[in-house]
Amino acid sequence: MLTRRKFIIVLGGVTLAGLAGCGGEEEVAVACEPRPFRDDDECAVCGMFIAGFAGPKAQACLRDGRLLTFCSTSDLFVWLLQPDSVPQLRQAYVHDMGATDWERPSYDAFIAADVAVYVTEQPLMGAMGPTLASFGREEDARAFMAEHEGRLLRFDEIDVQVLNDLARAHIQRTM
Repeated sequence: MLTRRKFIIVLGGVTLAGLAGCGGEEEVAVACEPRPFRDDDECAVCGMFIAGFAGPKAQACLRDGRLLTFCSTSDLFVWLLQPDSVPQLRQAYVHDMGATDWERPSYDAFIAADVAVYVTEQPLMGAMGPTLASFGREEDARAFMAEHEGRLLRFDEIDVQVLNDLARAHIQRTM
């Protein structure tokens, strides 16, 4: 016999089982490729319009099919270093500055962010000020450093301290 107590337990169990499938992000089977920036693209971190600014920019494909755009590589890392960002990420892309011009980065010069090498503490400005210069080849990064100075970093070496140092160096240069 189904008592009131058993009924509530069964009903609660069915409800919880149904909700268990709602918690995770579902990965959408769509293309995960960078695309040219549009005039109305805004940076996912600062909200600034992206088109027309110098320096390397970035994009991130999310598991749910959305594409986030970033006005600089620094803003991409600001987003990536948030605890809830990485589980959403499918693939991030940055400009290969060894294959494009700093003032007008080409939309077909994107590379996977996790295989790029980065130069920090260099003097060229991105859309929001100091940024990480991204390169597909270490040789290109070292040639850039020979001309502009800086320090070479791999993707997994970029942390909050690196971003703070970028901002601190910019403040010191402008004082």
